[in-house]
Amino acid sequence: MKPARNDEAGMILVNVLMFVAIAAGLVLLMIEREEMALDRSLRVREAAVAAAAVRGGEVSAIVALRRDQLVAPDTDSPSEPWGALAENKAPIAGGTFDLAISDAEGKFNVNSLRSGAAMASIMFDRLAEVAGIDHDTALKAVELVRAHGPFTDLRPLRFAGFDPATVARLEQLVTALPGETAINLNTASPEVLAVLFRDPVIADRLVQVRARQGFLTTKDLDDQNVTQPPGTSFRSNTFWVRTRATVGDTVQQGATLIQRSLDEQGVRRTVPVERWLGAAVPPDAPAFGQGDGAVAARAG
Repeated sequence: MKPARNDEAGMILVNVLMFVAIAAGLVLLMIEREEMALDRSLRVREAAVAAAAVRGGEVSAIVALRRDQLVAPDTDSPSEPWGALAENKAPIAGGTFDLAISDAEGKFNVNSLRSGAAMASIMFDRLAEVAGIDHDTALKAVELVRAHGPFTDLRPLRFAGFDPATVARLEQLVTALPGETAINLNTASPEVLAVLFRDPVIADRLVQVRARQGFLTTKDLDDQNVTQPPGTSFRSNTFWVRTRATVGDTVQQGATLIQRSLDEQGVRRTVPVERWLGAAVPPDAPAFGQGDGAVAARAG
């Protein structure tokens, strides 16, 4: 009978060890689930903080542009306070924040072709030539915009026979904005200025003046013995702001097109008209650390 008691004790020990192993496994599973829940909660919190920072950047741009519309309504250039909003890896709680802001009206607005104005068609044809597009193909693009516009970007121009590489070249000179807009001489690239004034030497001189004093005036054009081209201005009503927040392992970014206008009662309005998030950010949105101010600095 004594050996039997040893067998029983052995079975009891095996059962105890088995229950201990099961209990340990359950405890480990509970710990893993708790860690997963905590990790998920942390990611959600990080995403919420990053999203709030991104939206806060947009709001700060709207406030700055609204103030600019009140204190300096006749000119717009990145040398103004709104241009100083740009941030590069600015520290925030748990991470960093980037903001790029730029004038959206430094290029020809392809939707201006919808008016049927001859000057708009001539300007587009000249810019298309710079991008390596022949006259017949440019004409097809004009007809496409008039028939199916307005566009929110230049990708539909592929239906006029533009390949992606051609569209990419054209995007350096042409944009797609709501309504009709003039080209801001204070933010137009040297290539666009060369087309506008039909003289790269004059364009280069104006770029140097602009880099030195931060903006152009009618007097600066007079000093170069040129007149202001049709369809141009020294101010803008449409701006890009692009923001990115990195909190922990979470990255959130967005781009907003902001437009200023007067409502029917003559009240000034500065509001976002389009938003993009994540990978949907369009190519026209400024690169971080490479907004209008950086372009002006390089040109100088």
